[in-house]
Amino acid sequence: KSLSIAHNVIERKNTLPILSNVLLEIKNNKLNVVATDLDLIFYDEISDFKVEKEGSTTTSATVLYDILRKLTSNSDIKFSLQTENKLNISADNSKFNLLCLPVDNFPNFNETFKTEGVTLASNEFLTLLNKTKISMSNDETRHYLNGIYIHITETDKKSYLTGVSTDSHRLSSSSLEIDSNINFEPIILPKKTIFQLISLLENNNGEVAISNSKSKIKFIMGHGVLISKVID
Repeated sequence: KSLSIAHNVIERKNTLPILSNVLLEIKNNKLNVVATDLDLIFYDEISDFKVEKEGSTTTSATVLYDILRKLTSNSDIKFSLQTENKLNISADNSKFNLLCLPVDNFPNFNETFKTEGVTLASNEFLTLLNKTKISMSNDETRHYLNGIYIHITETDKKSYLTGVSTDSHRLSSSSLEIDSNINFEPIILPKKTIFQLISLLENNNGEVAISNSKSKIKFIMGHGVLISKVID
């Protein structure tokens, strides 16, 4: 599950080989899976596994995803890092050796987000995105229309988190009622982020916590985190 999202976040045509890779890191008995295209970062945490030794590496997301997809869903997979550049995977009756790149080359993201964000029910936020995504533009010249504008609106002394999209011929808008004390900087969510977010929200029954900084927005759903640049 984790790799299917990671593999969608990664861009196929990359100038930097490291960006085609997914970062796998075992720390504090948790396996962190990280993928990025520099505009969008996906983090996931897996805790249900046996660990013999902590370590980290990066390997091709597409190759790894293809291997895992073809294995039976309940089979145990053993990962062992042979050298800095070679990862050995064994499962069922198969053995694979994957090429790796050192973790040091993987982009590092340290962004501070305001703590007070907004927390919404996943299914409600998903509905808002699904209702508004239909009017997004594909016009490359006006890139600010290629997304959903999310901002706070007020009607009859009630506050709403509102999503709006338009391609200048039609406009879609959808709102969710929120607490009137919540501060939320208005932002435009890029198209790619919206589609990744929708697939994460579809698999999440709980809540989604949203916080933003000047240029980025962060969504936390269960163990998964999606951080995205926003459109100016």
